[in-house]
Amino acid sequence: MKHANVLALCGGVLAALVVVACGGGGGGGPGSPPTGATISGATPGAMSSGTISAFGSVYVNGHRFRTTNAVLIDDDDDSRSTDLSDLEVGMSVDVKASSRSRHDDPDADEIRLHKLVRGHVDESDSSASTISVLGQTVQLTASTNYSDRRACVDAATAPCNAVTGQSGLNATSGSGATQIAGSYVTVYGYLFNAGSTGATTHVVATLVSVNDAPTTTTGVNFKVEGVVTALTTTGVSIGGLDVDLTGAVCRNRASTTPCASAFTVGQLVSAYSAAAPTLPATSLVASQARLRAKLMVEAPGTIVELEGKVSSVDSAAARFVVRGISVDASALPVGSTLPGVGDEVRVLGTVAADGLSVSASSVVVKHVARSSTFGFEGDATAVVPGPVADTWVLTLLGKDVTVTAATRLADRSSRGHGPGHDDDRSGPSSSSGGDSGKSGKSGNSAFNIATFQTYLAASPSQHLQVRTRVDAGGNLVALSVTILRASAVSSVSGVVDATPAPVISSTAGTPTTFSLNGLAVSADPQAIVMKRVTLAGAPLAAGDFVLVRGSFAAGTLTVAAPATPVKLNASNIVIDFGPPLNDDHDCF
Repeated sequence: MKHANVLALCGGVLAALVVVACGGGGGGGPGSPPTGATISGATPGAMSSGTISAFGSVYVNGHRFRTTNAVLIDDDDDSRSTDLSDLEVGMSVDVKASSRSRHDDPDADEIRLHKLVRGHVDESDSSASTISVLGQTVQLTASTNYSDRRACVDAATAPCNAVTGQSGLNATSGSGATQIAGSYVTVYGYLFNAGSTGATTHVVATLVSVNDAPTTTTGVNFKVEGVVTALTTTGVSIGGLDVDLTGAVCRNRASTTPCASAFTVGQLVSAYSAAAPTLPATSLVASQARLRAKLMVEAPGTIVELEGKVSSVDSAAARFVVRGISVDASALPVGSTLPGVGDEVRVLGTVAADGLSVSASSVVVKHVARSSTFGFEGDATAVVPGPVADTWVLTLLGKDVTVTAATRLADRSSRGHGPGHDDDRSGPSSSSGGDSGKSGKSGNSAFNIATFQTYLAASPSQHLQVRTRVDAGGNLVALSVTILRASAVSSVSGVVDATPAPVISSTAGTPTTFSLNGLAVSADPQAIVMKRVTLAGAPLAAGDFVLVRGSFAAGTLTVAAPATPVKLNASNIVIDFGPPLNDDHDCF
């Protein structure tokens, strides 16, 4: 079997085994700011740009923003609303602090919702964990969430399976009258390599939301946002998409401007169309286009906080680029080291005099590029307060995992809530102060870092899916925690430990033994499915990426002999994918 096809099974197997959105979180340290730093939301008018990690009120960049008086602004059409019920974990937003904000009690005045790409999936490459939408290469990682808002997901008759990962997304196929359009998605996330031409990745996705394809001929049905890489005779090129502006209305900030001279190479531009492009999309006839500043505000001296992945580093100048924004790190304390390309960071600083760059006062590396990631599914056995405020230590499958304010939290244990219809979505609430935050199954509080212990204790199900990364100290830090329906089956995914060395058996009834991040696994040889063939006793090596499903007891995950032939959705199975091609994906 081809390696790419085997990796494609990664999403498919988990979609069949665990009906839960493939979600994640920023990981990182505790929600409190680094020494000497202040929370951006504490200063009136300051902006915090990142992704939503939980609700009750809204958690962004590890901070809990009260939303009692917040206005939701859609950056696509500048529409305003006080209804926050459609917000989801993983959405990228800019939060403006109100005049009521205090250091210990951030308060949101505005929440700007920011989508990067909207259109049909034209290509999907499981081996690279990428999809192509409107000519943009979208990188999917262990931190990418998925939601499915199609009508068929909740249909009473002939329902469809909810999309829970990359394997559920369909790419455009065929041509002419027999062409079938790919899944229609909205992608939220971070611009990547935003200043480079020929970049292989244009967007790092934090949420892929699947919807029914539009049937209207008005509005923002198709959108692309990115850096202009070239000017054409009819418009501009953004990533792999030629945007025709001959009939568009172009705006430079608030002013309408002739499209022929509206934009230049290197500028950040959004283009919209109500009409679908010819698929696979290599061009788009835009009805609107507007210049975007790379920063959410341009006033020099404004305090900003942003998170994203580092796309380039200039060590000599002590600068690096995040989401197309140049960050000056020269004022950081002596001895500070710059992050590496691909690291996910949170930057706190002030807008420089040019209005387009940031002078950093602190930089926190939330997730090191290609760091080890592990997924765990099992019953929680303990939750205790962590070493610092706004942290908890969760124990499952015998492993201690630190949960922080940056961990994305969701409750999908209810039969009425499939992927994309979570109890962690905001909505009317009886919480004090009129804050938004839909009540979870376990009581009148939303599932967030403040309610984590009490909410989980009151939940009818203690069965969790926890996605983690390994920090610099070797500790497991939760990217996401999702409450699932009760189950007796446990799972783990990740890279096989070198110590103790795997002991391989070829005899039925004599187990093969190995470990993942210290979790012991004992597997009947008949249950091991190799990356190319299914063969009892085939070799399994340290460093291989594996997915294990079985039963947990006495510190060991035991995989019994499965029924023959082995099925990928078996309750007892070990799938060995060989050396990992993408260390930032845990298959959960």
